[in-house]
Amino acid sequence: MSRPDFDQARFIAALTRHQPALAAFCHAQLANRQDAQEALQTTCVKLWDKAAEWNPETEFLPWAFAVARFTILSHIRDRMRDRLVFDADVLEAMTPDTEKMSAQFEERRQALGNCLEKLKTEQRDILQAHYLSGRTVREIAEATQRSESGIKMTLLRLREQLSDCIQRQLDPSV
Repeated sequence: MSRPDFDQARFIAALTRHQPALAAFCHAQLANRQDAQEALQTTCVKLWDKAAEWNPETEFLPWAFAVARFTILSHIRDRMRDRLVFDADVLEAMTPDTEKMSAQFEERRQALGNCLEKLKTEQRDILQAHYLSGRTVREIAEATQRSESGIKMTLLRLREQLSDCIQRQLDPSV
C-alpha cells in the first residue's frame, strides 16, 4: 500500500538517524548478540516494507520500536527452545524502560565521548586496552608495570567517574 505523499528520502534519513537506538533496543531485549543483530536486520527490512505506512508528521522512533517489539516477539516464539531467551511476558514488562533507554542511546553515547575526552591519556589507554582490545587486568598490569589490584581499582574508579560525568551531562541538576 503506497501513499502518494510518501517521502522516501525522509524515511531513509529517519531510519538512519534512529538505527543506533533500534540496535540498543534489540540488544536490551535479547540475551544473545547474534539474535539481536538478526532482529535488528529483520526490523529494518520490515520498516522498509512498511515505509509508506509511516506518517512523517509523527515521531519515527515509537513507531519503529513497535515494529521491533513485534519482530522480537516473533523471534522469541521461533526460539523458545533456547533457555537464554526471555519469556514473552518478561519482554513486555521490560519494553517501556527499554524503549526509553534506547531512545536516549545517542545522547548517552555523545555524553560518554565528551567524558572520555576529559580523561588523561593514560586513563583512556587503560579503558581502551580492557574494554575495546579485550586485554586482561593482568596483561594491562604487566604492560604498565602496575599491580593487578591497582588496575582493578583504576577501572572501578574510571567507570564511576564516567558514569557520574554522563549523568551530569544528561541531567545538569544532579
